[in-house]
Amino acid sequence: MNLFDKIHNYQLVTRLDEAGVYPITSHEKAWLALMLENPSAEEIFEPATLEKLHHLTHLPDNKWTEQERFVEKAQTQAKQLWSPLVRTLRRIILSKNHIKITAATNKGPVFRNQRGVPYKLEYSLAKKAWYLIWLNMSSNRLITTPLHLIRSVDELYIEDGWYDSFLPTISEQIQQRKQMAKIVIIPRYNTELQRILYAFSCFDKAVAFDPESQVYTITLHFLSDEQEFILSRIRFLGLRVKVVENDQLKKRMAESATNALARYTETPH
Repeated sequence: MNLFDKIHNYQLVTRLDEAGVYPITSHEKAWLALMLENPSAEEIFEPATLEKLHHLTHLPDNKWTEQERFVEKAQTQAKQLWSPLVRTLRRIILSKNHIKITAATNKGPVFRNQRGVPYKLEYSLAKKAWYLIWLNMSSNRLITTPLHLIRSVDELYIEDGWYDSFLPTISEQIQQRKQMAKIVIIPRYNTELQRILYAFSCFDKAVAFDPESQVYTITLHFLSDEQEFILSRIRFLGLRVKVVENDQLKKRMAESATNALARYTETPH
């Protein structure tokens, strides 16, 4: 690509970005078309939305090119990731209404007919499960409930302004849950930067580079209940990274390393 093409492309991308338009590549379009063929797509999207997406991603010439190119052997049985409550709760959240919820806890007891403010649906890559984040109005606590523990949900219609009045409380509690950690990449593994950043791709992060020391520093922002997943990523990366800021993460890494070493310590007979 010559210099004039680069300048033209840069100006084009800049103008699209200013206009709020995000063009997708043909590979991204083909990937999305393939994902829409998954049976779960019919449960996730409304029929009209699914039809529109099929129309926008229609590739008549090479519809199955990508799928036919790859063959996955000895695949394990895929776990159903979809929950029928996702669509119901998403609609309630978008409508800014309250819920009356009955759900069990991980320890067993069931709380019944609790009124709450549904805030957000999240999918945990680590636990392969959907979660509802909601504010319990009786305790004024922000709760994260796995959808598979919810027994029933009823929608309670309210004014939008009343729903919005709870958002500052929810935002405050989310801020209280947030943690920050700084992780440096050991310079001799700088060539694996892309792979290392991919391991933290699902978190809010910023990357800084010090040209003198040739050190990349990743600043992660995450919720406290995501700590164990981050630890699993750090263990996966092994010698490539080091936690330099967040005492809780350092302590947990030291504990897990000590426990692992103890398995290989020879005991006197």
